[in-house]
Amino acid sequence: MRIVRSVCIMTLALASATGVWARGAQDSTRIERKNRYVFSDGSVYTGTLKLRKPSGTGRTEYVNGDVYEGAYEKGQRQGVGICHYANGDLYLGFWSGNVRSGEGELQYTSGDVYKGNWDHDVRDGKGVYLWADGSYYSGEWENGKRQGTGTMCWCDSSEYKGSWVNGHREGHGEYRSSDYSYTGGWKDDRENGNGTCTMPNGDSYKGQFRNGAITGNGEYTFANGDKYKGTLSNGLAEGKGVFTWADGSVYDGEWKDNRREGTGRMVWANGDSYYGEWLEDKPWGEGSMSLADGTKFRGTFVDGLVDGKGEVVESDGTRLEGMFKEGFRSGTFVVKDKSGKQIRTIVY
Repeated sequence: MRIVRSVCIMTLALASATGVWARGAQDSTRIERKNRYVFSDGSVYTGTLKLRKPSGTGRTEYVNGDVYEGAYEKGQRQGVGICHYANGDLYLGFWSGNVRSGEGELQYTSGDVYKGNWDHDVRDGKGVYLWADGSYYSGEWENGKRQGTGTMCWCDSSEYKGSWVNGHREGHGEYRSSDYSYTGGWKDDRENGNGTCTMPNGDSYKGQFRNGAITGNGEYTFANGDKYKGTLSNGLAEGKGVFTWADGSVYDGEWKDNRREGTGRMVWANGDSYYGEWLEDKPWGEGSMSLADGTKFRGTFVDGLVDGKGEVVESDGTRLEGMFKEGFRSGTFVVKDKSGKQIRTIVY
């Protein structure tokens, strides 16, 4: 990796730049006595001077407890240097204008490590951040946050590759875990826009997402072969859509909370069909039923059963008009031929 090679080069540069500190104790004492500089805030520098300002290599002990060893120019940290921060953090890398700038490595007391580019003391450019738990991000940074393109790998082996904005997954990206995958649009770290995903149970979906949920128009395919195409809300059929069962049965109509509700047409695999009103996933209200043998019914349904006033039309055109109760004929029925002429009455 380019960053690793650069850090190796940087380490050699550090060894060269700070080599003066490897001299004998007597020599170090002589240099410290002759080249001591006190900054306006009380911080003390020991090292080489030029025009009475720190320049070359030296060491500064800051009043806040930080210690810097490395290159200086015109009184400022410039070039390669090591900074031991009072909180235990350690930085090895390049400096410019007294701040971290260029390639460098920051080791945090938490165990986290950042290796990459810096600009004006913040992570900026290309770099790798490794968390103590084994997670890592490799990619682009801006103003200290993940920005641009990059790959994030979590300690559970889940992975995201794609676009980042202000530290969040945003734009187009791919996410993979042991039991879930998604490719498509992101916003504020959640699936958003058009995308495709596969579920732990083997189901898959292609369509619109909103705030991390399946919401909008799309096609949901179940592991058992069933399919739904239409509008969804939070992963449930809502609005208008077509559901096709693996056995060939089809419902085309309105949905609410993943159940047939409103107006729709259902055609079963055996050839029976129903068109009309639905409630709680059952024929409920005004509708018409056609059986595969040619028999038809028009009237009222309650809880999925014929209930109320209705008309039965036999396959030969004969009509029976009367009242139904819980799916059965009840009371007096008028029988008419296919022309509409009354033939007789039947009492049930």
